[in-house]
Amino acid sequence: QQGGSPPPLRRPTAKAMQRSVAVLGDDVALGQGCPISKSFVDEIQRVLEPHGVDVLNWSREEQTVAVCATEQLNDLQAQLQDTVATSSQTAVVIELGIHDRVFLGEMLGDTLQMLVRVVQDMNAIPIVMQVVPDDVDQRVAQDLGAAFVPAPASLVEQFAKDPKHPFIPHPDAHKDLAKNLLAVLGKELQLPLAADDKKDTLLAGGQRRDSKTAADGHGSGFDGVWMHKDQPSLLEIIKDGIIKSDDGSSAKVQPISHDSFFIEQQGHRVSAEVRGNELIWSDGDIWCRVENFGVPTMGRPPQRKSKGDMNSFMAAWEQAEEACLQTTKELRKNEIGSERERLEHERARLEDARQQLEDGMQTLHEETEKVSTLREEVREVEIRQSRGIFGCCSAG
Repeated sequence: QQGGSPPPLRRPTAKAMQRSVAVLGDDVALGQGCPISKSFVDEIQRVLEPHGVDVLNWSREEQTVAVCATEQLNDLQAQLQDTVATSSQTAVVIELGIHDRVFLGEMLGDTLQMLVRVVQDMNAIPIVMQVVPDDVDQRVAQDLGAAFVPAPASLVEQFAKDPKHPFIPHPDAHKDLAKNLLAVLGKELQLPLAADDKKDTLLAGGQRRDSKTAADGHGSGFDGVWMHKDQPSLLEIIKDGIIKSDDGSSAKVQPISHDSFFIEQQGHRVSAEVRGNELIWSDGDIWCRVENFGVPTMGRPPQRKSKGDMNSFMAAWEQAEEACLQTTKELRKNEIGSERERLEHERARLEDARQQLEDGMQTLHEETEKVSTLREEVREVEIRQSRGIFGCCSAG
C-alpha cells in the first residue's frame, strides 16, 4: 500500500542469508532400518550443504502429528521462531502420520492442517511429504496451497503388497524419497539442483509452478477481497492490478509470476505469493481470501469461501482443541480419582482418630468417676473416724 498508515506487520526485516530446511518427522526421517547415513535426510543433507542450506532434523521416534500440533506446539513454535529469525528462507518438511494412522486416523487430516497452518503463520514454507500412499497428505497440501512431495513408485508398490500400519519404507526407498524431496526443495528455495523436476514433483492440486512472468496483473489470480489474518476487520481489494484499502490508499501490483508479485511501499519492495487461499507477504503479513467470485465494493460485505477458509481452519482447530480437552478431562478424572482416594484415606484416618478420642474420653470419664467415688469413700471414712475420736473424748 501507499499513503496512510502501513498495515500491521508490513515492515521489511533484515535477515541472514543462510537458508534452512527443517525435517519434522518420525522413525522414517530417523532412518529406521537403514544403514548409517543412508536415510533420505542424510541424502538431502549431502546435496544441500554445498548450496549453503542448513538441514535440521527435528524428528523423534514414534512422533505423531497430533502430539506436534498440541502438546509439543509451543516447543515447535519456539524452534521455528529461532530458525526463521536467523535464515533468509526456512522450509519445514512435514514427514509424519505413520503412527497417527494406527490410532488417530480420523483426526489426521485436521491435525495435519493445523500443523501446516502453524508453519505458514511462522513465515516458513511448509512441505508435506507423503510416505503412506493414500490421499490424506495430498488433500491437506492441496487445500492449503502447500508444496507436496508424492510417495515414489517404489513405496506405492511396497504398500500395495503389504498395507500395514505403521508403514515403514524399505531402506532402498530412501533414495527415491530424497530424489522427490530435492525436486520440490529446488523449486521452493530456487536452488539449481540436479534432481529431475519432471518426475514425482507435482505440487498440490497437480499443477507445477513455473517462472513465467505475467504481462500485467489484470485478471490475475490475485483479484478478490482479502482480509488481514491478524486483524480480520481490515479488508483489501485487488482488482485490475491495483490494491485498494478501506482507508482509501492504493498500491500498484507488479507481477513476478502467475502466483507472486511485489509492491513498492515507502521506498521498500515487499513481495507476496498466493498459497491456496492465503497471500503470504515477505515481511510476515498474511492475508486471507474471503470471497469466491468477482470483486465486490467496499459497501458490500464479502462472503467467505466454504472450503479452505478460516471457518474450516477454525473448525479443525476446535476439533483438535476438543480432543485436547477430552484428554485433559481424562487426566483430571484420574487426578480427581487419586485425590478422592487420598481424601477417603484421610477421612478413614480421621474417623479412627475420632473413635480413639471418643474411647479415650470415655475411659477418662470412667476413671474420673472412679476417682470421684474413691474420694467420696475416703471422705466418709475420714468423717467416721472423726466422729469416733470426738465420741471417745466426750465419754472421758
